[in-house]
Amino acid sequence: MKKYSFLFLMLCTLYLQNTIAQSKIDSIQLNREYYNLADALQKPGNVFRLNLSNQNLSVADSVWLKFPNLQYLSLKNDHLKEIPSGIGSLKKLRTLDLSGNDFRVLPATLSNLTDLRELYINDDPYFELNKSMPVISQFTNLEFLSLKNDHIDQIPTDFGKLNKLRKLDLSGNDFKILPSAFSNLKSLQELYLNDEKYLQLNDNIYVLSQLPSLKSLHLENDGLKEIPKSIGKLKNLESLYLNNNEFRSLPKEIEGMKNLKFLDFHDNKLTLPQGMENQFLGIKIVF
Repeated sequence: MKKYSFLFLMLCTLYLQNTIAQSKIDSIQLNREYYNLADALQKPGNVFRLNLSNQNLSVADSVWLKFPNLQYLSLKNDHLKEIPSGIGSLKKLRTLDLSGNDFRVLPATLSNLTDLRELYINDDPYFELNKSMPVISQFTNLEFLSLKNDHIDQIPTDFGKLNKLRKLDLSGNDFKILPSAFSNLKSLQELYLNDEKYLQLNDNIYVLSQLPSLKSLHLENDGLKEIPKSIGKLKNLESLYLNNNEFRSLPKEIEGMKNLKFLDFHDNKLTLPQGMENQFLGIKIVF
């Protein structure tokens, strides 16, 4: 009996050691990043991360079919005038970075990327959001979307369809108003509206107040000469970034934001009167 027990224990030990070893190999392979397409094509089934940034390349659509397990793809700063439609075949893709290119619209085939969680379209001066939004709105599992410095002058109502979006960066654009459909982003926790010289903050407070999960709001370097009293309607906010603006006073209504834990208003023309900081007990203030 002892002989069989010992044999069973040995088999279990060997199985466990092999499982741990295989797990380490899988982890290394999963985190390895390929920077050269030729290298990645040696064993494309084992490629999970492919970074082809800063390369002047042209890839046939059929090539993307060779990467069935790809989860991360960067084509940043590749001077692409068109995004390869073959990328739509990457069914397991979770992160896609298309920043710093020259394309105008996303190909319809990208609607097939149903598992996409992060999308970066920053610094794309010719990008037409209105024409690409029907594709983006199909990314129903998207959690983070970054559209920085794209000269966007209007936010489409289709944004409201991204109901799993948790983080959104619209900094450095030219729009004034967020559409009412924006309030459908019920999962949105963090919103960046930095470097927005045309943003009409007071007119957007109502829409922002309809976002039940919004915890962090960035209004940095927006040229704000005053903070509207309506800011107090953002009752769920925990962090508010107002740094690098031009206002001289804070509205008293901020005191009513009971969930606020962090307030940053450094590099403004505001100096808190002595003792005023006591009115913001429990809030970490940067000034």
